[in-house]
Amino acid sequence: MTIASPATRSGLRRRPLALCLAVILAAPATPALAATITVSNCADAGAGSLRDAAASAISGDTIDFSATLDCSTISLTSGAVTIGQGGDGQPIVNLTIDGPGRDALTLDGGYADRVLVHDAGPAGALTISGIRLQHGVIDGDGGCIVSAGSINLSDVEVSECMAGIGGSGGAHGGGISVAGDATLLRSFVGDNKVDGTDGYAYGGGLYAGGTATLTSTTISGNFATSDSGGSFGGGIAVGKRAGNLQGTLAASSSAIQNNSATSHCGFCGVRGGGAFVYGNSTFEASTISGNAAFSDAHYGAGGGLYFNAVSGASPVGATLIDTDLGSNSADEDGGAIGASGDLSITRGTISGNSAQNGGAIVLLGGNMDLAGSLLTGNIAMDRGGGIFVHGYGDAAAENSTVSENIALGNAGAIANMYGTVHLSSSTLTANTANGTGGGIWFYNPYYTLALESTIVAGNAAGGNPDDVFAPGGTVEGSHDLIVAALSLDVPPDTLGGDPMLLPLADNGGRTMTHALADGSPAIDAGDNPLGLATDQRGDGFVRVFGGAADIGAFEVQPAAPADRIFADGFDP
Repeated sequence: MTIASPATRSGLRRRPLALCLAVILAAPATPALAATITVSNCADAGAGSLRDAAASAISGDTIDFSATLDCSTISLTSGAVTIGQGGDGQPIVNLTIDGPGRDALTLDGGYADRVLVHDAGPAGALTISGIRLQHGVIDGDGGCIVSAGSINLSDVEVSECMAGIGGSGGAHGGGISVAGDATLLRSFVGDNKVDGTDGYAYGGGLYAGGTATLTSTTISGNFATSDSGGSFGGGIAVGKRAGNLQGTLAASSSAIQNNSATSHCGFCGVRGGGAFVYGNSTFEASTISGNAAFSDAHYGAGGGLYFNAVSGASPVGATLIDTDLGSNSADEDGGAIGASGDLSITRGTISGNSAQNGGAIVLLGGNMDLAGSLLTGNIAMDRGGGIFVHGYGDAAAENSTVSENIALGNAGAIANMYGTVHLSSSTLTANTANGTGGGIWFYNPYYTLALESTIVAGNAAGGNPDDVFAPGGTVEGSHDLIVAALSLDVPPDTLGGDPMLLPLADNGGRTMTHALADGSPAIDAGDNPLGLATDQRGDGFVRVFGGAADIGAFEVQPAAPADRIFADGFDP
């Protein structure tokens, strides 16, 4: 292990004694200089070990590993490596541990203790790269890593760790528990477990009290559970619920998949099979899939994502761009998303999710905007195969398709209890319900249903055509095509013929659409009240071609330009 000498750290040079004394008495203390400490062997302790390096390091140092290290695993047999007070007696506020790559070096806790304890206070920042951490276990927080400050991980794997095992009260972070911020780049957090036992469980893979930033990172196969408390975030939990402090989750080019949250409590909630956020969240070019939220009492909500605000705090929201949610499930509400705040989804596909209510989305409070997106193949055991509007918010969609969703009760596509629904330049078709409202179902018909240049056709309930069920209600708007809406007042310019929709297919763009067949009455019969530049497919597909916009999410485009290469008929 190579450590800079005390003389080098302090920057002092050899001087005559009198001069040295004068300098010491007259000058302020010089901060120690950062050094690189090299781990030269894979022993648990002693000279050249990681444990010895951590004990002798000071703030600002870097610990790296010899290029000639003759092992791929460091097995910790005497407990976790602690990063707290440095060799100079001061807290190690900043430390970097630089490994050779997560496939090249593993720190193994041997299921005896955590792997790393970062105990330098809330201002402490720990940076780790190129290491796998595994097989940590603890009866408290952070099965493999616990930090009182913040962490920054790059090319790191944290796997097969357990927190809360054999303990009492709640537990945080089966793999990682961070009081502050967590930043993960090109990393993997998988197959970890947090057990709240007789308290709450937070973050089967990762818990962050502040901001969690995921870039090109996968959170997979993690599990949060409790015997007598609620569970929050099978994959990741963000924000301090107990302290009423909101956090933030920002994910890009990342995946939250195959995680689960559950509780055996007879009255406790389970929130966020994939991710739970007390605060705001953003997802870009990411995937949330195969996650589940279940409880013995059937109080699981937000199979993929659940977000809300802490009591008395500012309203929150979630923004998803180019992000897909598929095959998530919850045994109560919101197979893909449980939203207790504003929800914005742009160019996303939400498919194959399931829940009791809101097979894809439950809107519990706040507003929703769906733009250039597709909801398809989602299932509700009761109401709202696609969307269930339970709170007093507004569900809006433009340039979007809601198709082939199923409700075993009412509302194959959209169920509205106490909110409003505004759809523009959208298509709702081929949704089914066993009860009423194959397309749209209103519990209270006096709430607003506004449709602009939208197709609601080809939906069925109980085997009969049923596009909108809101007896005694009124549809606001214009330029729509609605086929089956009994006992409902529609605008006088509403068309009622077959829109001649082709099957759901890849017609270009990021999401699938229903194209309009030649001769469809929807062609050039709509308008463009929002001034949209494109149809659902986005760039390259104009919103208005011909005399007027087409009704629905799909616009028939200009004919493709002629092939100029062989225009003269010559074919070599």
